[in-house]
Amino acid sequence: MKEINLNIYQVISILLRALDHIDVRLVDHGHRVAYIVYKMLQADGSYSESEMKEICIVTALHDIGAYKTEEIDHMLRFESADVFDHSIYGYLFFKHMSPLKKWAEVVLYHHVNYEMYQHLDRKHLQIADMIHLADRVDVMLQKGGQALSLEEMALEQNLHFGTHAVELFRKASEQHDLSGSIKNGAYLDELINFVTTTEYSKKTLLEFIKMIAYSIDFRSETTVSHVITTVCISMELGKLFGLNENDLEKIQLGAYLHDIGKISTPLEILEKPGSLTHEEMLTMKKHVDVTRKILKGRIHDDVLEIAYRHHEKIDGSGYPQKLKEETLTLSERIVAVADVMSALTGKRSYKESFLKETVIEIMQNQKNEGKLCDLVLDSAIRHYDHIMESSSKKIVMVTDMYDRISKEFQLIKKRFEELK
Repeated sequence: MKEINLNIYQVISILLRALDHIDVRLVDHGHRVAYIVYKMLQADGSYSESEMKEICIVTALHDIGAYKTEEIDHMLRFESADVFDHSIYGYLFFKHMSPLKKWAEVVLYHHVNYEMYQHLDRKHLQIADMIHLADRVDVMLQKGGQALSLEEMALEQNLHFGTHAVELFRKASEQHDLSGSIKNGAYLDELINFVTTTEYSKKTLLEFIKMIAYSIDFRSETTVSHVITTVCISMELGKLFGLNENDLEKIQLGAYLHDIGKISTPLEILEKPGSLTHEEMLTMKKHVDVTRKILKGRIHDDVLEIAYRHHEKIDGSGYPQKLKEETLTLSERIVAVADVMSALTGKRSYKESFLKETVIEIMQNQKNEGKLCDLVLDSAIRHYDHIMESSSKKIVMVTDMYDRISKEFQLIKKRFEELK
């Protein structure tokens, strides 16, 4: 049985592909800014190789908090008065959800002008300044084909950028053809080869996967606990069926990633309080195809199919492929049941969470109608209390984290407004 061999390249590629489906500019921009920062770090010479790799990963993902096209437009025009929301969200995602939390503040401050640093008593401001400068360089390069000149940077020294960052960029520009490498695309292979040579533990890679899943769910209060509930229910059902460790790992990853395609679903549809129109439902259903596009070639095929097929029904009435029971593996059928059970037990924009009796009645109806797997539904109903009790602590942990992040966001935003 083929095991899952995740690596950091796969995980980062999944996340960048997910950002691609918000706006392709986020991915290319993140890569280019990371490359410029990489060359500035080399010119500095005071960071270890492992630190440089972590900084490059964080820099590539520095816009992870951006969800709205209008904000991305502001970011890429460098209208800094309008771009703090995504910096705050990105900071909070890294701080609370990632294995790179020690670098979170560089994301928070990557749009803050150097002249404001005197009001900030924080670590890593030097790196935030590098990202700020590299961000501006790339925006100007893409906008007009020419990066900011060193003379232009000198004029903004100690206003927008610090002297050290400007000097590092000067050194990097002398040592490397930054603009040429970016224009001909050579920068990308060099950046990827550098970043992905480090081995990360399975535990660390799973933390990255969780960050991907949570950063999508955290777009909406009504979806915040859906993924972790689906994961917990899936794992408990898998254990009840005696699945081996390898299959349980596939189920866990598939459940974490099953809704990654919703990153392309408009918030107004995700949060709509009433029933979706036919057109809105078609838009919602597209998330499974987006999930496949994001994961294809970047994750074990079994994990991909678990995520992609979670809306299939055993009678062939599901989507996107209208598959029937004989085509669906036990793992796929388990996650499909867990997804429904999670939706029923959770609060959504169009309903409150259902009581146990209602959940079981609906699940029994699904069984009678031949929609979901009899064996899996019987196990879920029979062990309902155990499953939900085993899941409850992790669900509470995630919802508490969402509340904490929401409150922290407001406090930080107020502080930014005071700095203006």
